[in-house]
Amino acid sequence: MKTIAANYTSIFFLLVLFFALGCNKDEIHSNKDLTDGFSITSHGEVILNHNDFEYYDYSAHLIYLKDSKSFVEDFEDLGEFKVHANGEEIYSGETWPGYSSSIPLGPMIGTHPSFYGDNIVSIGFMPYLDSLGNFLPDPREDERIVEALKGYDQFHAGLSCEITSVEYVSSTNVTVKLLLKNNDDFNYYYIDPEKTGIGLFHYFTNGLYIRNFSSYEMYEHEIEIVSADPYNSWDLDWMSVINGNQSKEITITYNNFEEVPPGQYKATFEFPGLSFQVDKDDIIQDNGQIWLGSLRMQKDIIVD
Repeated sequence: MKTIAANYTSIFFLLVLFFALGCNKDEIHSNKDLTDGFSITSHGEVILNHNDFEYYDYSAHLIYLKDSKSFVEDFEDLGEFKVHANGEEIYSGETWPGYSSSIPLGPMIGTHPSFYGDNIVSIGFMPYLDSLGNFLPDPREDERIVEALKGYDQFHAGLSCEITSVEYVSSTNVTVKLLLKNNDDFNYYYIDPEKTGIGLFHYFTNGLYIRNFSSYEMYEHEIEIVSADPYNSWDLDWMSVINGNQSKEITITYNNFEEVPPGQYKATFEFPGLSFQVDKDDIIQDNGQIWLGSLRMQKDIIVD
């Protein structure tokens, strides 16, 4: 009788172990589903996964949330966060309130306030140097993130821009030429300096500035800025359409740039897009989508 009882006991524990393992397997599978594709966690909790957002604009590193998520409720007081691609941790960062006196290095999510609407999470990056004085790579540009986003058709390449030339007509007359490219197969609206005028265009950007990194001298334009009125307004008449996979040359002339001594410099330009001004319902227009964000580019130049 003791042998029979022992056998029943053994069978009972085997069944318990079987179901326990089965439940644990399902739980692991469930957790894996939460981190398939692109996801964000904080303190071991999944804050966002592929079910929670529509797409990721890779050019501006903007996550466009679905209606079930809210930047203010879900991200504003997040603290530390980790970004995953198909379950693999790619990088970590922290939220940064605008009232803080310090700026964290590396990836960060700006809060209090965000520069975007409640439907958008913007992941920024503050460059920093390694022990040898070299800039470390931007972890947001990891190819594993691209693959994870493409797996759920959530990857938007967005716009890119480069400085093609900086030409000096005189010591204070400078022309910068940019090449704006749409890397997606659908249309975008972008802020067009020919439509806004140079004063209003520079309400949204610092524009061109030239820096000597050995002496830390910086030179910039002296344009009289024209503010949007009210400050949070925008107008489709300020914008032009760049078609899918199209490139456009943009020329901006500064007639009153600070005089730059001869030498080697880095020219920097920030190409602007709209941000908090645009409501979610206004992003999609009849002939395309309004591109939000900003692009920063540099070019080595020689001033004679």
